Amino acid sequence: MRLRRLFAFSFAVAAATAAGSSIGCSSSSPPADETSDALDPGGDGDDVTVATADEEAPIDPAEVGGEDDPLACTAGEPPEVAMNAVSMGAFAANGDVDVAPDDDGDEADDGDDVDGLPDDAEEHAFPEATAEAVTAAIPSKIRYVMVLIKENHTFDNYFTGFPGATWSKKAKLSASKVIRRPIAPNGDTGAPCHSNGCGQHAYANGAMDGFDQRNEGLTPFTRYTEAQIPNYWQYARNFVLADHMFSTTLGPSSPGHEVFWFGRSTTLDNPKCNLPGGKGCTGTGCTADKHVTATGFNPLTCSTKKVRPCFNLPSLPDHLPRGFTWTDYGGPMATQIKSVVAQPDFKTHFRKAGKLVDDLNAGHIANLTIAHLSAGEVSEHPPAAPCKGENFTVDIVNAAMKLPQWKEMAIVVTWDDWGGFYDHVKPPVHKCKNGQIFENGFRLPLLVISPYAKKGHVLKNHTEQASVPRLVEELWGMAFMSTRNRHARDGVAGSLMGAFDFNQAPRPPLVLTPRAHCP
Repeated sequence: MRLRRLFAFSFAVAAATAAGSSIGCSSSSPPADETSDALDPGGDGDDVTVATADEEAPIDPAEVGGEDDPLACTAGEPPEVAMNAVSMGAFAANGDVDVAPDDDGDEADDGDDVDGLPDDAEEHAFPEATAEAVTAAIPSKIRYVMVLIKENHTFDNYFTGFPGATWSKKAKLSASKVIRRPIAPNGDTGAPCHSNGCGQHAYANGAMDGFDQRNEGLTPFTRYTEAQIPNYWQYARNFVLADHMFSTTLGPSSPGHEVFWFGRSTTLDNPKCNLPGGKGCTGTGCTADKHVTATGFNPLTCSTKKVRPCFNLPSLPDHLPRGFTWTDYGGPMATQIKSVVAQPDFKTHFRKAGKLVDDLNAGHIANLTIAHLSAGEVSEHPPAAPCKGENFTVDIVNAAMKLPQWKEMAIVVTWDDWGGFYDHVKPPVHKCKNGQIFENGFRLPLLVISPYAKKGHVLKNHTEQASVPRLVEELWGMAFMSTRNRHARDGVAGSLMGAFDFNQAPRPPLVLTPRAHCP
């Protein structure tokens, strides 16, 4: 979902060298009901047919794709250390209300801009690379990681039919019915509810048949074809597509975007300005005024509490290899961390999302780039069709591939939340004693693009959004943030390292052509 653009913001790095660590993962067989749904077969027309569950027939290979793999990474959480002064675990003792927010997940419309920052946000020169970053000892061939975060689509919504992946052209509804999922329109779509509350109704205690309970019509069940998002499918065919990547938290945008910096969600919803009309607040995160609040939560007890979005937690920038640089495009998430805003130059690390292609074309790239592409039509946020957003992604990836740094680069393209769209694979949730479910959410698409990415590989192990910061830490020999905060999930999330083959000859760039005409 789109992030509300209230203010100008930025943050900075404490460039300390961290020793690498590793926490092993073990696999176990998945529950029987987590395998691909055997729904009643039928043709693949654009029409929609309805059948009762009693009328289901054996699996038709044209309707259901792939097999579920064993659950991955069940290692226990590392102990929390004393430095975590603001423990989210303290919430349960403070009389919190055990209620999941149940709005539709949407914030104010961002309009047509692609920047994610106000027009009057302060401009800064791109930080220069350091000599230390070139010589820093790291355990991989990747010195540049770029993460592009788009908006609001599930795996089944974008990649139904992809060869070798797990998908279903059928959908289970409430009242024991099954439908054939319609192909999405080429123009604007609806914008389904995608709050935590709507997600819990969709999950339906694991039955995965409640996607029609809070959203009317067939929009939640639509699916895009390769012809509608051809370049995303080209990336998947030529690099790596993860088909068991789940959102870390079941909720709208902010919880998803936060994970890429902290290895966890700090909030369950999007920060809100509590002044009349939702306007007039200043700052964001730790710089926000007292009228900005969000719903904090304890992931173990599912208790919630309205909090100021400012926390004393570890983040990726505070333990990057010495000399490594980082830049945030279009997002306010890191300003929620006290150590970030305490840096005198923290604003220099924030840039408008619309500057990303220009920076790359000018030869500017940080070692770590996280781009929150959450504003305007290029975000792919419904009701916008994905064409303009896919083109924007292609422009970014093309510009990155043309740099000399491509030979040492990994690009991750993924999405922030489920957007209210159907996915048939049951997520590995943690259900609290109070009946609430905050972790994990539904499957999201994830692409890994790199000279060392395997070609046409579907990554099957269970991963989640927290697997992305884990990947940064594994590539660069950094300690997991979970060693300093017990609720950080980078140490227990599945690894994305299986996307790479560092023994293969580096792959050349694959420069794609954006679509000339978008609906």
